[in-house]
Amino acid sequence: MTFADIIITLFEILGALALIWCIFHEERLVAFEEKVFSSFRRKRMRVINTERTHSYNI
Repeated sequence: MTFADIIITLFEILGALALIWCIFHEERLVAFEEKVFSSFRRKRMRVINTERTHSYNI
């Protein structure tokens, strides 16, 4: 076995273990996905901040 084959095999094993974990902990996975997607939506929508960033008093 070459080094590349070992790395690929490790990724396949990790993928299978992740799939098994997701089956038993689906609620935690969905909560994590919602948290990630909401942060992307918040950044994309650029929520307007009400506080001033500049002072124009001279």
